[in-house]
Amino acid sequence: MDSRISEIVGFLCAEGSHNLSFSSYYEKTKNGFRWRQNKRQERITFYNKDTNLMRHFQKVLSQAYNHPFRITKDNRINIAKKTIVRNLLSYTDFGYFKWKVPQQIKDSSRPVKIAFIRGYFDGDGTAKSSIRFFSVNKPSLKEVSNLLKYLGYKHTFLGPYFKHGKLPSYVIQVSRSQKKMFLKQVKPLSKKPGPTRG
Repeated sequence: MDSRISEIVGFLCAEGSHNLSFSSYYEKTKNGFRWRQNKRQERITFYNKDTNLMRHFQKVLSQAYNHPFRITKDNRINIAKKTIVRNLLSYTDFGYFKWKVPQQIKDSSRPVKIAFIRGYFDGDGTAKSSIRFFSVNKPSLKEVSNLLKYLGYKHTFLGPYFKHGKLPSYVIQVSRSQKKMFLKQVKPLSKKPGPTRG
């Protein structure tokens, strides 16, 4: 796995979803119409409010797979090409409780691990006052914690936190003394000047 794919997977673990549906409809053909029964439709969707972040994800995704992707009016990127969907799902599934840190990243080089951390942090992290990562997926956030430990970032695993009407959430908080080092080494895009991220 290279750093581009690792960063893409990190983004999708934070803000991605895997959708599978079946539909039946009449399809127009040269000779008229034909009935399509239970046609399988599958896609991976990425969403974030930060326009700069969406453009960066679009660029990295297009470069990695040599395929064009567009940002929709509601600020989403839909990945529907079967070969790309299959490739991404070979690492992990995507969704609140579906994602996990792929074994390929755990076994990879330091730059590849940092690329995953950058993608995940840009999607589900903040640098306000301290470096923090968020998730409702405790086991997988624990895996992120193990990556940070390997990379030498001291941190605390906190939670669960409860809010009315929401799922219990968990937080990784990196030591304040390592904030500058983290930002310098990881280089998260969403912490650069620009629109506020989602």
